[in-house]
Amino acid sequence: MEISEITKQYWTKEDWENLEKVESAGDLYIIAQDVISRMPKPFVQVCGPIATGGLGSLDANLNLFNETIKELQNEGLSVFDQMPFEDSMQRLKKKITSKSEVVTTILTDFYYPIFESGLISAFYFIPGWETSFGAKCEHEKAKELGIKIVYL
Repeated sequence: MEISEITKQYWTKEDWENLEKVESAGDLYIIAQDVISRMPKPFVQVCGPIATGGLGSLDANLNLFNETIKELQNEGLSVFDQMPFEDSMQRLKKKITSKSEVVTTILTDFYYPIFESGLISAFYFIPGWETSFGAKCEHEKAKELGIKIVYL
């Protein structure tokens, strides 16, 4: 999957190298903070099924995510692109035995701190988001935080 050129401009060589060394979702969040510091604010984020639900496979869901992110960027939106983090997340998931622990750890240690930063102006939900446990949690968090929700 090819990350967009717009996304790449916010990443440094050190960020890419650090992705290979992560030991936790918290480590991913530290990298995300650095990337976010270089992005125009406020930004939006795409939400939807990745590991569960959606199109039925991780690869198909990731491709849809990536294409959606590129489309929104091409419309002029500043998008926090979580795709560069996915390989590391998948590596971390293999170390955790409980499916619920995987989702909880990634949500609470990576996504929720970003959501709670006050820098996100809207969440864009991919069709089929309601088939994903994680996306449903993100939807509830968006409502809790009063962040605008857009259904694609």
